[in-house]
Amino acid sequence: MFEGIWLPIVTPLRDGEVDIDALQRLTDESVSSGIAGVVALSTTGEAALLRGVERLAVLQAITDVAAGRVPVLAGLGGSDTQAFVQDVRSLERWDVAGFLAPPPSFVCPDQAGLLWHFEQIAAATARPVVLYDVPHRTGVSLEVDTVRRLAEIDNIVAIKACVSERYEALGALPITLLCGTDEAFLECLEAGGAGGILASAHVCADLLRDVLALRKAGYGDAAQRLFLRFKPVLRLLFTAPNPAAIKAMLALDGRISHETRMPIRPASPALVTQLEFARAVLDDLRAVAPVA
Repeated sequence: MFEGIWLPIVTPLRDGEVDIDALQRLTDESVSSGIAGVVALSTTGEAALLRGVERLAVLQAITDVAAGRVPVLAGLGGSDTQAFVQDVRSLERWDVAGFLAPPPSFVCPDQAGLLWHFEQIAAATARPVVLYDVPHRTGVSLEVDTVRRLAEIDNIVAIKACVSERYEALGALPITLLCGTDEAFLECLEAGGAGGILASAHVCADLLRDVLALRKAGYGDAAQRLFLRFKPVLRLLFTAPNPAAIKAMLALDGRISHETRMPIRPASPALVTQLEFARAVLDDLRAVAPVA
């Protein structure tokens, strides 16, 4: 199940409130575009800035549209492991395929503490758990040996990895490796990655799928040529705090509002101008089929 291009979907806002209609339209468009799955309540979805009732409304809106068509992962977060466990038990009422679980934020446990943290989450559900190694947000990183031990737990099945220097070592473990750093997508695939959970899939899921398909078919050089042509766009999408640039690019087509929730500020006018150019670059790439 956990392969291909997964979308950590943004949470559209309008006048400070969650725009459920826009979220469901975006979910439908994304699912119809051929993504492998959706991640609700992700970092890109500004989940940490959503109120409790908003989180539930967002998950309901996404599963209403996506469930039965593609799998939906529910993102977890916070600092208290017991709160993670309570969240798992609460969110299991929805039709979710599993949970995306990071280390606890701020408290910076050692590796033994991280092992305990993920053991508690896995024990709280029979559904799959995807580890989320994102040290620039949590302040602590999952070491390869810790991931190896966690992979022995039946329902810990994959890892979204954001540190490219560890891709090769992680790719050798009996766990599905998914890319969590968009511009390192090809590196992850070369290390044995099965896909990625990539915010850029909002605007170029088709091109990311082409790179993956070329790589799987043995056309590594063609995959590299294609990826390098739009890699600058991926970098541009993260020059502002995520998801400001993603939302601004979607807003160019009127798909959602560019609005973010403070303290994340909307993309600047200068960045929007760059995104307009980036959109043209992607359109030009789509006009030329990848050549193996």
